[in-house]
Amino acid sequence: MSQIKRLAIIYDGKGSANLTDIISAVDGIAVPIFVLVDGDADKQMANAMSRFAGVCDIDGLSDEGAIARLQDERPDGIITFSDYQLERTALFADQLQLPFHSIEVARKLTHKSIQRKLLNECGASSVRTQLVSGKADAVSALASTGLPAVLKPDVGTGSKSTYRITTLDGLVSVCDSEFNEEVPLPSGRDFVLESEMSSVGCVGGWGDFVSVESLVFDGVICHMAVTGKFPLAPPYRETGAFLPADLPDSEEKVVLNVATKALRSLGIRFGICHTEVKFTHAGPQVIEVNGRLGGSINALMRDSSGVSAVEMAARIALGDRSVVDSVSNIDFSAISFTYQHLPPVEAVRVTGLQGMAKLRAMPEIFRTYPGIRPGEEIDWRSGSLGYLYICYGAVDSYKELRSTLDDVCGIVEIDYDLVGGEPRTGRAD
Repeated sequence: MSQIKRLAIIYDGKGSANLTDIISAVDGIAVPIFVLVDGDADKQMANAMSRFAGVCDIDGLSDEGAIARLQDERPDGIITFSDYQLERTALFADQLQLPFHSIEVARKLTHKSIQRKLLNECGASSVRTQLVSGKADAVSALASTGLPAVLKPDVGTGSKSTYRITTLDGLVSVCDSEFNEEVPLPSGRDFVLESEMSSVGCVGGWGDFVSVESLVFDGVICHMAVTGKFPLAPPYRETGAFLPADLPDSEEKVVLNVATKALRSLGIRFGICHTEVKFTHAGPQVIEVNGRLGGSINALMRDSSGVSAVEMAARIALGDRSVVDSVSNIDFSAISFTYQHLPPVEAVRVTGLQGMAKLRAMPEIFRTYPGIRPGEEIDWRSGSLGYLYICYGAVDSYKELRSTLDDVCGIVEIDYDLVGGEPRTGRAD
């Protein structure tokens, strides 16, 4: 009888898969070893789960010390679901001789400025971009990027602190809030200024972009699915997604081709990837490639097909090539969706939230989770994670999806205090 393998999960509590999802996904195929890198990263929960999984605390250790401790755990595979841990996981994988992104590839995936250069070179995008570390840099860069432009952290996720720039004065104002000219930005806190991709507008009534969920094993790319998106909340905050996307076959083929081009240009050889593609007047272009499982994708895959994307990612990490071959057998028997309600940019506090019980009672809704609660302050710069509530469900048709989303937004009422002290009451649409 073969010995069950051991999988090291580099975990910081900020990734696209939580502890319970991971434990249930690898049950029977590997012993999970949660490698805790952050002093505040759900350590209490992780320790409580030590009866179901191994726990390896490397918080505060040097890379050499962490590698020595990991060697003691004898992992057969290594993985992370967090953008912030890609580079360190790649270092560990390199030293432990385990399949993962190479150190070079992890850097390309983590730093948007490096990645954009490669995407432009391979034709997956055409975006003018510059790395900036202060107001003077940003103002100078605007001459080459033009307007409108996007200012966002070079390393980041979830549209946090991502600004749409439409005027020079607007850029200066944002820089005054993000940069302290007397104190240099800490390492890794540079920003990127990019020309905004043109948009063809809503596609079929949905958002103007999709994401491609892909597995890569030894350089062989296999796309699992294309995920549709709901329209963004200003400036660039995601409000939800549905799977599979509502695209004609011809359009899907073009999207998959540009995603493949992007993955190859970055040199990805192992892992699971989440590639965002926008529909522009010049054709589909890659917004960015994430070298990990996309947020909410595991739930969407499970609710629409019964397949665990976390398990597939784990199998890749453990060297199981058969998972790539199994992708062709995925059957999407329903259209799964997730919707998260985000506050308006001008809101500063939630003062009331009604209708959640009715939302939970809807037959199309499987799960709901609260976010910002009444009485709590709001900062739209939290990005897509600054939601008031999030819900998951499934329907049988895109027509039903539209009506369900209308019902969800009509049921929930939210009260806000706005900038300047003005109150606002209304439905969550």
